[in-house]
Amino acid sequence: MRVYVAARPEAVKRLLSSEVTFEEYLAPDQFEFDQGVDEEEREHLISLLAADDALELTGGKIGLVLAADLTDEQLNGTAITLKFNQIASLLISEDGEELSWFAPEEIKHQIDEWL
Repeated sequence: MRVYVAARPEAVKRLLSSEVTFEEYLAPDQFEFDQGVDEEEREHLISLLAADDALELTGGKIGLVLAADLTDEQLNGTAITLKFNQIASLLISEDGEELSWFAPEEIKHQIDEWL
């Protein structure tokens, strides 16, 4: 299942070389949506919520959101430990309203700008 994790830039940098544990994540099954909201729109809305959380983590500097694919074993309601190969994308927001998308392979080239 795809989940969205608010992250500090330092945690994203550590994830490039090792596993990182995150205490919280947002998943589609945690929310109720109107029937007219499709899957893509749900994921976008959840990403924006995670971006707001990430902005709080960094004192409003930058909102980094990891879109990650979890295994069934990881979906147990507790903290999750991610490996870099589980990252589907990185979403960035400077204002909690707009998101920029980065592929996993772009993260290592951009991370120093976000620190």
